[in-house]
Amino acid sequence: MRLAKVFYFSTCALGLFPILKLNHFSTLMMIWFVLALINAFKNKTFPLLKTHKFTILILAFLCLMYIFYLPFADNFKELGKSITKSLPFLIFPLGFILNKEIVTKKLLQTFGSVYITSVFILNGLGWFKVFNFGWNNAWQQNDFYHPIFRNLFADATSLHLPYLGLLTIFAALWLTFKMFFNRKINLLSIFAIVFLLTSTYIYSARIALACYLIGLLFIVFKSIQNQTVKWSVLIALPLCALAFFWFSPMKERYIKVVEKDLVLPNKNQEPHEVNYRYGIWHCATDLISDHFVLGVGADKVQEKLNNCYNGFTYKSYEDFSKVTYNTHNQYFDQMLKFGIFGLILFLVTLFYFYSNSSVLYQTFLIVIAISFLTENLLDRQIGVVFISLLNTIFVLCKLNKVEKSISS
Repeated sequence: MRLAKVFYFSTCALGLFPILKLNHFSTLMMIWFVLALINAFKNKTFPLLKTHKFTILILAFLCLMYIFYLPFADNFKELGKSITKSLPFLIFPLGFILNKEIVTKKLLQTFGSVYITSVFILNGLGWFKVFNFGWNNAWQQNDFYHPIFRNLFADATSLHLPYLGLLTIFAALWLTFKMFFNRKINLLSIFAIVFLLTSTYIYSARIALACYLIGLLFIVFKSIQNQTVKWSVLIALPLCALAFFWFSPMKERYIKVVEKDLVLPNKNQEPHEVNYRYGIWHCATDLISDHFVLGVGADKVQEKLNNCYNGFTYKSYEDFSKVTYNTHNQYFDQMLKFGIFGLILFLVTLFYFYSNSSVLYQTFLIVIAISFLTENLLDRQIGVVFISLLNTIFVLCKLNKVEKSISS
């Protein structure tokens, strides 16, 4: 009984990952996995690995795909980095399958509370940094070329802003989901949602805010039964969001990006004129068109991209020779690594458990799918942990609910 409680608390503690440093979370994850194995040995649950081998294969696919590629690799060092980085996709499914009885509605609620609190604290650190710097100074100095708020939040949290935005808006969506489906207004939850959205707005995590709006519309669509009310809200929310955006300072970041010419980076451009994304996606799509079926290989993507970047004549403090730029699109990355068939398998495993799942899990998948359009979330450990951990817990909740309904 004591071991079971320790394992339960360690599982809930995994929700602290937003505020833990990488080495600290890695230690916690390994302790949790050892406890999972000990608990499984005690309860003799290892046969569950055979029973749920297909579920493990789906959940662990984003790690196994690199292992399957080993016989074809030339650069084992680069592939080794990818395997190491993606290990949570293997560790969490194994640990949770062996102890699947622990994944209950109560665990999900507790884990969610820990996660949301961690994200709240994370953004609080950003605000502390802002006020320590001086709100008036930050507000006056902040512009597109000197994003003071973005820099302060990044320094305070040690996170790349798109990832901080992703963690933040999903915490806000989780709170939103709870209020809609409990049909109960909670002032504390409203305060937390406003705080999280204000934080995301102030450091201009644009895709994250778009994900919140789309996630909110999805939750509204799924939760409101009255058709008149439902469609009124679904129409009003985007219009309000558009009006808010149009009269807000954040509009500058969108306009500046749109105004940049679709010209490949060259020596005649000033830093503010360079459209980095266009240069990156130009190289990525060129490589995809040349290697559509099989890709360039899981260990060669960055090398091939860098070779293409070398053709750009633009030189500055953050040019393509000084900064490593990935594809900034997870779908492009998958196609470059494994070709069109690899992308199809990637999409199948990502959405395999979508149907008949909880609205919260479906919202999670929608947010991830949209975020993949502008970021390689799986290139950073925080992205891997966020996706692998929450995906595994949501799927196990679904499987346990289905098994319980069948047995009853």
